[in-house]
Amino acid sequence: MMRHRTWWIIFAVCAAGLIGVLAWVSGQMLRLEAGERRARAEADHEASIRVALWRMESWLAPHLAREAARPPGDFQSFYEVEQAYTKLLSEIAPGEVLTPSPLLSFRSEYVRLHFQVTPDGELSSPQVPAGNLRDRAEGVYLASETLAERALELEGVRRLVGTGPALLECVSAFETNLAIEPPPATPATATASPEERSQYEWTRRQQTYVQNLAAPGLDATDATPRPGVTFAVGPLVPVWMNRTPAETELLFVRRVLLPDGSYLQGFLCDWNGLRAALLASIADLFPHATLRPVTTAFAGRAEDGGNRLASIPVALDAPVAAASVSAGIGAAQVNLALAWVAVLLGLAAVAVTLRASIRFGERRARFASALTHELRTPLTTFRMYSEMLAEGWVEDEQQRASYLQTLRGESDRLARVVENVLAYARLERGHGVVTPQRTTVAALLDRHRPGLTQLATRAGMRLDIADPPAADISVDEEAVGQILFNLVDNAAKYAAAASDRTIELSSHADNGTLALEVSDHGPGIPAADRRAIFAAFERGHRNGGDGNSGVGLGLALARGLARRLGGELALATPPGEPGARFRLTLPITQC
Repeated sequence: MMRHRTWWIIFAVCAAGLIGVLAWVSGQMLRLEAGERRARAEADHEASIRVALWRMESWLAPHLAREAARPPGDFQSFYEVEQAYTKLLSEIAPGEVLTPSPLLSFRSEYVRLHFQVTPDGELSSPQVPAGNLRDRAEGVYLASETLAERALELEGVRRLVGTGPALLECVSAFETNLAIEPPPATPATATASPEERSQYEWTRRQQTYVQNLAAPGLDATDATPRPGVTFAVGPLVPVWMNRTPAETELLFVRRVLLPDGSYLQGFLCDWNGLRAALLASIADLFPHATLRPVTTAFAGRAEDGGNRLASIPVALDAPVAAASVSAGIGAAQVNLALAWVAVLLGLAAVAVTLRASIRFGERRARFASALTHELRTPLTTFRMYSEMLAEGWVEDEQQRASYLQTLRGESDRLARVVENVLAYARLERGHGVVTPQRTTVAALLDRHRPGLTQLATRAGMRLDIADPPAADISVDEEAVGQILFNLVDNAAKYAAAASDRTIELSSHADNGTLALEVSDHGPGIPAADRRAIFAAFERGHRNGGDGNSGVGLGLALARGLARRLGGELALATPPGEPGARFRLTLPITQC
């Protein structure tokens, strides 16, 4: 037992070590695959971010280009026409003819109001004319309700920008940054960090934005007039202004240099409408994305430049979806699953093989022990009695006959042991040949009655064979006889100490099946041994029978022969009842 336990301990330690190593390798591979999958997801996410930014920039470009291209005079409600003529082609003096600005009646779902700050800090709007111009515009170009609404908007802008120093500071900072910012150098792909690549991308897009929106009369880097141009228009600068600590407004402002000074011109955005339009353009890529205002200086280096628009100081917040990182089964998972299945199946096969080997060793040891025990007594008897007879020590003829009878019994006993071992070996190898013969149940029992009766009588038992049914059967009589002989021999061994020393053999036929039952009145079979007694080399621990001889092949051989004949041998005694009753069922073949 200790040796068997040692083998199982060795197997358990090896299995635990193998599983531990495989678990460690699995963890490493899964972590590597998760990292690769996360990197792929982030790369795909960055590509989608670039596409989304490009879409929004493309959508914004024509709108901002239209505003950047507006002449400075458009920011007056009515501006003077430099050259005008009558129908007779007479020239009208400059300043005598006024024409309404295109912005006077301008409407847009993304622009709430255009405004202008003069060099002396006066705020006005081309859409809110004052004095007589208001009277002229009201009812002709604009409804009075519209003028009132725009006047309220203008007051809101006045509270935001005041007289313009804050706006001028933002515009100047932007222009200064453009003047000193060198063209971005392309970062080395292998060594650049994600932050460096994002910053490079944002700076490049911002400079492209400024160049695209540069007005014809502007040097985009210093906002000074070009030769032959009487005014200069700076870049359109987006600025966030705080209306309240929790509410910000987006304005676009440019600086215009005119002969009489520096003006600030721009417009107040409808940020809610603009944001909805921008997000709608990327809804297929990021349906749950948001645009977050970046209130730091527009020209500064943004910490999230890779997600930031160049034309508006907002950042696109679109986190990587968890499903895109964890979706699908990777190749490593499949390979690991196959490896685990292979290892577990291998361990199971080794465990089964080890168990079979241990059980085979136990059976071999039990067989050797039982066979040694079974042969020792007859051989000792043979040696002792043969020496006594050979030396002439037994002179009494009656005693001599008794000794000879004992030798004959022991020889029969040895023959049965050898025959059982050989028969079981043939059965295991499948070499047994069944030779069915047509006979009756009565003839079958009569043929084996003398041998069975003699076996019971020799053990001091009485065999009672009940009247058989009148039925014909086609069966191998020798095989049936060997089965019955083993059953009666078992009953004679284990019921020898019973008060009722009768062995009963009964038979009955029903529904094409012949049942032969051998029963005794011994101590019975414990519940724990009901299945084990049919295993080879197993000797049941029946009360009162532990000292009986045998190699444990009788019932195993009997059941094997029964199944070879197409029948079955089973223990028919209900659990808990005394005695043992074995039932042999055989098919009745009709000729």
